[in-house]
Amino acid sequence: MSVLIIGAGFAGLSAGYHLTQAGREVTILEARDRIGGRVWTSHDFADLPVEFGGEMIHGNTVNTWEWVNKLGLKTLHWQKDMHAMIRTEDDQWLPIDEAREKSPALALTRSWDIAHLGEPNDDEDLETYLKRIGLTEEHLRYTQRMFANSEGDNMNVLSAKAHASLFHDRDTADGYGDHRILDGYSAYYNKLAEGLDIRLNTVVTEIDWSDTVTVTTADGKTYTGDDAVITLPLGVLQANVIKFTPELPRIKQEALEGLGMGPVMKMIYLFDEPITDPSIGVILSKQNPPVWWSPTIGQSDTQFVWTAFFSGDYAREMIALGEEQALQAGLQTLRDELGKSDLNYKKAQWICWPLDEFSRGGYSYCRPGHYDARDKLAQPTPPLYWAGEATAPHDLTAMVHGAYFTGQRASDEIL
Repeated sequence: MSVLIIGAGFAGLSAGYHLTQAGREVTILEARDRIGGRVWTSHDFADLPVEFGGEMIHGNTVNTWEWVNKLGLKTLHWQKDMHAMIRTEDDQWLPIDEAREKSPALALTRSWDIAHLGEPNDDEDLETYLKRIGLTEEHLRYTQRMFANSEGDNMNVLSAKAHASLFHDRDTADGYGDHRILDGYSAYYNKLAEGLDIRLNTVVTEIDWSDTVTVTTADGKTYTGDDAVITLPLGVLQANVIKFTPELPRIKQEALEGLGMGPVMKMIYLFDEPITDPSIGVILSKQNPPVWWSPTIGQSDTQFVWTAFFSGDYAREMIALGEEQALQAGLQTLRDELGKSDLNYKKAQWICWPLDEFSRGGYSYCRPGHYDARDKLAQPTPPLYWAGEATAPHDLTAMVHGAYFTGQRASDEIL
């Protein structure tokens, strides 16, 4: 029994690994010239690995640790609240703990102790829900900067029901804390890929699943399998750049209508010297980009890298500027927040997932009124099986361990 896997991101590699372990013949078709998908470790940007895509292990009990321990990889516990400076809504520049003590609005939007104020309705967006339960405009501004931004888009397009569950469940379910793989995520995905038949630079254009599965690629080649695992990013599925024969059933169309692909981006800067106190690893700005962190804190005294992370209208504004102007705009934000008008970088990289033809966005989010969209997208339609972060449960989406979970789930469904 043979299986085709479309995509060599973490979901595809996970499916390939588990199916191969079970004795299935597997071929993975990958459009890019590399594996990893939206997890992309650069070993050239600086003298230590820098993540251009997925970056952290979120939680100390998730499935990633099985591989970290198996491979003997070194990790660093990233205690962001202990190393963060924030520009508050009243323009103070404070350590995050001090700012939380002075601002009840900030404290609430970091702790999210709001369950007693009422549960969201199925069709409510996050902004409407938070207003209904009494949060102020100050609360909402903090929410957009530091919560909605990480969820992938503006508050008014995020399902309150889907995203409010993350206020309470994620740390409990996955353990606590964020952790960085010092060897880079590439040490993990390269090992996961060992021994797999992966065809790079193979752009799929058609998938015929009328009996078994026949896949046609842009160069005219065809591949056949008894089953296939579809791990295409949500943005690619929504763009209809791949023809399915027969057309996908209505349940898949409903799923694609119920999810959005967040315009998530990064801009990464390398500096010749520390730009702030070496103990500071996070900057939370009122400007665009709103969130910055240093992946080199605790690792290097000679390499000073800062990553800007942004989504939603923050990202749309930067895309409109174009790469060079966006990088300069980001630098200006750092200059303003740090009071260093002459600050300049050695090199910089913008990673624009929304304009990447093989992802068309950073990661998925759930739209109001479509709480079951992820389940619909994940539902098997033999001989097609579905994986990728958009098919993960709400508390696992947008994370590497969630993508891995979906690949393993799809392989179990086939087996």
